[in-house]
Amino acid sequence: MSATDCLAGLYPARCETLVPQHSTSTDRAAARRELWQLCGRALPNGPLQTVSVSHRPFTVGRQSDCTMCLGNPTVSKRHAEMAVVEERLLVRDLGSRNGTFLNGRRVGDWSEVRDGDRLQFGTALFTAQRALAPPSMATLSEDVAGMAEACMQFDRLVSLPAVVPHFQPIVRLNGWDRVGYEVLARSHLAGLETPAQMFRVAAELGAEVELSTLMRREGLRAGLELAAGAKLFLNTHPNELGDPRLLDSLAVLRAEFPEIGIVLEVHEAAATSLSVLAALRARCRELRIELAYDDFGAGQSRLLELAEAPPDMIKFDMHMTRGIDRFGRERRQMIQSLVQIVRSLGAVPLAEGIETVHEAGACLEAGFELGQGFFFGFPSPATAWKQARRAMA
Repeated sequence: MSATDCLAGLYPARCETLVPQHSTSTDRAAARRELWQLCGRALPNGPLQTVSVSHRPFTVGRQSDCTMCLGNPTVSKRHAEMAVVEERLLVRDLGSRNGTFLNGRRVGDWSEVRDGDRLQFGTALFTAQRALAPPSMATLSEDVAGMAEACMQFDRLVSLPAVVPHFQPIVRLNGWDRVGYEVLARSHLAGLETPAQMFRVAAELGAEVELSTLMRREGLRAGLELAAGAKLFLNTHPNELGDPRLLDSLAVLRAEFPEIGIVLEVHEAAATSLSVLAALRARCRELRIELAYDDFGAGQSRLLELAEAPPDMIKFDMHMTRGIDRFGRERRQMIQSLVQIVRSLGAVPLAEGIETVHEAGACLEAGFELGQGFFFGFPSPATAWKQARRAMA
């Protein structure tokens, strides 16, 4: 399927206005007004690079003739292709070994990429950005000023620090006893209220690892009282896998918080190296930290590979469980079989995205042990959960 065919399916009412294969003067004028960029690193510790998606076709891979040549061993020779059609960015995988992921979901045929989306080619991680091409130095100055302001806000975020940890409960489905909280991050700084906004600026500064480390530390500090009898689930950034600073930071956390039950979440799509996973699992066990694979099933899950380095828990992506009570018999049996495989690996299956009592019941019937979602509680500051405890006492 061509990129134009894909976009026609997404926007059938506008398919007649798609940009033709051979650009006209009008197309070239539009190209001057707007452009797409990929900002990120070919290697976790490599330099930050920004590439404009302008060539047709725009190919990504290790081969020198690719438009974006990435010197990363997890990237295939011809890994993926991108195209801009009617000012919209599309991506498709070219049969790569380690996959192309869009916001953690494995891509096959053409898929639309939106501003701020995360693209991963093997372990090479990039952010898609839509920007105005500067027609004058005045516009350029405004862009620079905007970035300077964002950098100043980010400096406040990490130096104060101004991260406000939020906690979402995780429960045992058989009885709904609260067993832990996932630690999420927010802030009150303009333009940095959500993790996506924080990490977008961090990517520009090459500070994703530092930000992720900060979020884990502040989450444990804020959740000390909540952790009494409960575990705190801490997130990682894909750039941290294979980076020795991750293991160092975990050792520091364990030394500072020796009694807290900690579960480290690793995105399944980012876990492309078995040796890195095995080393991480071994170090986590030394530090009495449990390991969880997050968003299982969002892309092409690799059960055989995961069996080589099984975690303590596997969190099933919400797209596999949301509406499970309305699934047909075959689909529910498929999920039940996956849950049983996870159990056979010695891992605890957790269902994400539960929003109703019926979904909770269906997840329990499918064999899930733990559950998480808005039905059990929204992400809230630790003070809100403490007040709720006192009200129920």
